Amino acid sequence: MNPETFMPQELIDKFIDDLWFERDTKALKTLSQTSRLFLHRCRRHLFAHINLSSATSPSRSQRIARKAKKLEDILFRVPDIANYVQSLFFLVSNFHNAEVHTISQLLLRFSMISKLTLDTLVCNWTLVAPELQSVISRLAYSSRMKTFSLHGIDNFPISFFASCTNITDLTIQWCTFEDYASLGNAETGSISRLQTLDLCGTSDGVDKLICGRRQDGSPILDFSHLQELRISIREQEVLPALQEIFKRAPKLISLRFKVYGECSLNGVCQPASSFESIKSLLLRLHIDDMNFEDPLFGLCHELRQMERSNSLEEIVIKIITTSKLQHDFLTGLNDVLTLPGYTKLRCLRLEILLLAGTAEDFDKLNDATQAQCSQLFNRPSLKFSYRVAVEGVDDHNIFLMM
Repeated sequence: MNPETFMPQELIDKFIDDLWFERDTKALKTLSQTSRLFLHRCRRHLFAHINLSSATSPSRSQRIARKAKKLEDILFRVPDIANYVQSLFFLVSNFHNAEVHTISQLLLRFSMISKLTLDTLVCNWTLVAPELQSVISRLAYSSRMKTFSLHGIDNFPISFFASCTNITDLTIQWCTFEDYASLGNAETGSISRLQTLDLCGTSDGVDKLICGRRQDGSPILDFSHLQELRISIREQEVLPALQEIFKRAPKLISLRFKVYGECSLNGVCQPASSFESIKSLLLRLHIDDMNFEDPLFGLCHELRQMERSNSLEEIVIKIITTSKLQHDFLTGLNDVLTLPGYTKLRCLRLEILLLAGTAEDFDKLNDATQAQCSQLFNRPSLKFSYRVAVEGVDDHNIFLMM
């Protein structure tokens, strides 16, 4: 009980937390200036996440620099505010020397952050000022850093990750990698606590990171504790790296694929023993033309291969196609998922969006699903749901595919 208010501090905190849940930042700012009783909790929300970015404009880098300077002035007056910062989103731009120094000094204050997201206007990491590279590295290598995300950065050094030893959640999207630095530094190690890996945006050279090893032979990325994997497959060349993850991820629980029409799923789920721990599987398939390399031609085969060594409880299959489905796909799906090895399966969702079709196509596909998946519908222990949509005919269902 707080003697100044005759109100429990827990109740005050709950009220402030509710304001943050409603994203009422104006009320939080006002409340923080009202009484010291509210100050700590309000600041905890107001400064937890810092966004150093700016909307698209010719002077975007200057806007980011001005925002950084304003925040640096606040922290100069009240240094303790830096301790509230837990998460940073930073849009790296082509800053002038003075701007680089201002931003670098600001970032050095954020010693408590555990989540760092880097996006870029520069695109090429080699064009980022060395002072800024150094500060970003220092943040990423901190013992407090748990979540690290990269978006749209080219020529990013693989050696950078060899010192990010405390990261548990790693996201890499639309990047390219170059390994032009030695991994022999005695201070480098492996990312041994990785639990979530998101590679949903295509990144050239990511296989170098997945398979990369230090000079002592130990991997840069240790997948022994990996529980969730999200990945896009746009070309067959990605498959060896993906299979490398499977071999070294015995605790994988959740797997999410995005597969595009140029790829086949044949062989992707190998070795089958790697899927013994997976409980949730989500497949999103983009198909332009029906041919032998389409993902659907390999899906039922791969499900059959892992039938005797899986713990799957949930499967979600989302298909976006410009063509009609091959006639035997639904029958094959019904046959394989009613095999004895899939008795633990409790939830199956099938969603199909035809990008080019008619109301007649919708009716045929809808009827075919009910007829050819009859055993799945009649299985008491399985919750089977399906949705069929034709773009322009059944638009209210299209959002379910996104």
